[in-house]
Amino acid sequence: MIRFIRKMFTWFTLLFAMAAFGYFVVLPKVLPVKYKEQVEKYANLYDVEQSLIYAVIFCESRFDPNAHSRAGAKGLMQVTPETGWWVASRLDNIDAETMDLEDPEISIAVGTWYLQWLDEKFHGVQPTVLAAYNAGHGKISQWLADKSYSEDGYHLEEIPFPETDTYVKKVEFVQKLYEICYGM
Repeated sequence: MIRFIRKMFTWFTLLFAMAAFGYFVVLPKVLPVKYKEQVEKYANLYDVEQSLIYAVIFCESRFDPNAHSRAGAKGLMQVTPETGWWVASRLDNIDAETMDLEDPEISIAVGTWYLQWLDEKFHGVQPTVLAAYNAGHGKISQWLADKSYSEDGYHLEEIPFPETDTYVKKVEFVQKLYEICYGM
């Protein structure tokens, strides 16, 4: 019996060590929590879930502040200069003329405000908000007005751009991972 207890203790200790290694070493590399101060600040300021901000950053730039897209989007949250200027013109703390979207503070501030604005515009329907973040709010408004894409004008039954459809599913999946793994 003592032999069995020792064996179980050894297995339990090994399992615990593996879980701890996974949580403290592997998880932060696979699903990082970088720019925590900025994410917390703007999540609270604009009432956007931290897990959503992290998921957007993860999917948009993989936490690379110097990331650029083919469409000209820049920074952690991949905001286009046009959207950045438009958002900055509505914020007191960012100068639209001198802003640098590759600055993590600016990128997170602008991207998070824009997510909050889209959330209000699209009545809190997160898949619609994410589709607008990816494809543009004008395009999403067109889709919502088209009965073949939206029966109620709020929810998209079908997203006609495969890239946008994949983006929405990916961000929502990654957001769930952040919620589960970090208790957000």
